[in-house]
Amino acid sequence: MPKFKDPKKLAAYIKKANDALLAETMITVQRELGSKDISPFDEGRFLSNWFANESAPDRSTTEATWSPQTDAQGLKYDTRKTYYLSNNLPYAEVITFGERVKSQEPTWFKDFRSSRIPKIQAEAARQIKQEFDL
Repeated sequence: MPKFKDPKKLAAYIKKANDALLAETMITVQRELGSKDISPFDEGRFLSNWFANESAPDRSTTEATWSPQTDAQGLKYDTRKTYYLSNNLPYAEVITFGERVKSQEPTWFKDFRSSRIPKIQAEAARQIKQEFDL
């Protein structure tokens, strides 16, 4: 890690690293939720409707199929703010909580949240630690 004599510069460096960690995590989670390997799919519309937004859930939907969203890449991340990934299709809740799932196990989201997201966070932390020499 670089040497800092000024605590404000150290704080700014650590904040920049934390912001990068948040960005990497959000971008990866959105990418994976937009993947057939993770999200249930029929015609692909569900996996194309995971939207990222700052401060409040995005209320958008798209008619697109098999085209995962990438809007998480365009956000400016700041760890002092709150970010959301949302899917606003009328049937998203029943698919997310396993009530109507065809192509994945009914527990797909719980499994993703409890096992895959911690791995995404750990990999993001490893990358940021290396990038920032922490």
